Amino acid sequence: MKSKTIISLAAIAATLASLSLYSSASAQVRSTGIGLRGSYWNMNNGPAQVIVTNHYGYNAVDVGNGGGWIYFFSRVDAQTFFEFSLGAVGSVKSETYDGFTENVDVTAVTPILLGFRHNLFSVYSQSALQPYLAYGAGPYWLHDITVHERFYGDEVVARSKIKPGAYAGGGMNFMLASWFGLNFDVKYHFIDFNVNHDYSGFEYGLGFSFMWGRYKTGRRR
Repeated sequence: MKSKTIISLAAIAATLASLSLYSSASAQVRSTGIGLRGSYWNMNNGPAQVIVTNHYGYNAVDVGNGGGWIYFFSRVDAQTFFEFSLGAVGSVKSETYDGFTENVDVTAVTPILLGFRHNLFSVYSQSALQPYLAYGAGPYWLHDITVHERFYGDEVVARSKIKPGAYAGGGMNFMLASWFGLNFDVKYHFIDFNVNHDYSGFEYGLGFSFMWGRYKTGRRR
């Protein structure tokens, strides 16, 4: 009986110690950071899948709507960050007929966005989970590239245009330390500020971020 009590007390002490360690780590409120994230963007309501077809001399590969982002953020106040994001998301379809004729279609979006992220929990919260809301706007660079390869030559058609747009959404940071965290978020992009635009749609992201610097919160003693 004594041994069980001692083990229980030791487990409680270890839990309290780990909580106090996290508390002391998270007491350092960071001011600046950089993050990387992969994403799936449901543009054109396309499938989130990779399709490979091989049938009687016809070969095709269809990779849809994946991409990546890099983003920088800086604290504006205790619960708000300013963000700059640069992304590249697209889909590729390649078709080959009898090993001689090949068609490649590439659809891509390169957003350059400025926005804000607002944490829902207080900066004084010791929770490792930090939910937030995010919104912003900027130019979306749209690309459509088609390549036709023939035995007598190649034909390349490239179309590009820039459209204004905006995004809104939310997410969650899971802070493993005061300087490092994992991230999951969901955003809706309004290309040309139109929900019915071909490239408008939901985007789902997963990544991580590093933080540095120190933000003085002015906490009362």
